[in-house]
Amino acid sequence: MIRLGIIGCGEITRLRHLPAAVGHPGVKVTALTDSMVARAECQKKHYGLTSYVAQDYKEVFGRVDAVINALPNYLHVPVTLELLDAGIHVLCEKPLATDSKGAIACHRKAIENKLVLAVGMPRRFYESTALMQLVLDERLLGPVEGYDWEYGMPFAWEAASTFYFSRSAAGGGVLLDEGVHLLDCLSQWFGPAYCVKYCDDNWGGVEANAQLFLRHTQSDESISGRLRLSRTYALSNRLMVYGRDARAEIQRSDNAAVILHRNIRGRDLTLRMRLSENRAVADPFFMELDNFVESIHGRSTPAVTAAQAAETLTLIETCYSKAMPIAEPWVGNAPLISKVRA
Repeated sequence: MIRLGIIGCGEITRLRHLPAAVGHPGVKVTALTDSMVARAECQKKHYGLTSYVAQDYKEVFGRVDAVINALPNYLHVPVTLELLDAGIHVLCEKPLATDSKGAIACHRKAIENKLVLAVGMPRRFYESTALMQLVLDERLLGPVEGYDWEYGMPFAWEAASTFYFSRSAAGGGVLLDEGVHLLDCLSQWFGPAYCVKYCDDNWGGVEANAQLFLRHTQSDESISGRLRLSRTYALSNRLMVYGRDARAEIQRSDNAAVILHRNIRGRDLTLRMRLSENRAVADPFFMELDNFVESIHGRSTPAVTAAQAAETLTLIETCYSKAMPIAEPWVGNAPLISKVRA
């Protein structure tokens, strides 16, 4: 039984991490900390826990074997480094850091102290993610020619703090917050990505809309794709991967399926694929925690390591460095935009 602490009791902990931890037979939640102690106490009471509650995360030292770091982005690196120095395994919420330098520092510290450091990427545990990998491995699409992924809706997360909207606290906007999940999957499926072009609507704060054009090189194949993100309005919310022989689609509304489109003898066919019929879809946050627990016991390895997170952050940094203004025809003053960005 692993003694688990959770640092940061915001909405992601209340809605995702605590339900997963309470339902996991291999962990016992022994500590909760939050800058607002009342919030941690409320969650402790709601789940009927006997956990130690504190305002200062350092009070978990000696009370836990492992920790979920669910603090605001800018605190991920310093707190994770302290936890690792204290001999505590860490599952850190995404992004692991606000830059690749911080992620690399965490990676090296975990190796130095021989501890498990996993990065929270629940999309890795979606059934559709595994199914897409199967489709690609079996070459059901033929040679892959490209992809188009749109993911966006009005921001409606009932955040417990405002750090999402501060560049210094969050490190970035929709690209770093939501895009990091998608870029992680794209790199898993198609190999390392290169930023060809990047546009967003950042006027000095954090971007709410972004568009990326990427190129992947894997063995002798080169794959190009477009990724569009939004926090202000609904997009198609689907991934479409184009192959010479067929297309594969993942819809945001069904993360347990991949839809295969192909033409046979002049007839357009659509096949919705699932891993098995009548199978309850597992909670990705539970599976993420289970992977963390199994890694601590030496029976598995983290699905997403700090080194992999650093690679994704390097790509995001490159995108930000190439940022061009996204098309905003209602502004009608391109020179002003360039001046603001400079």
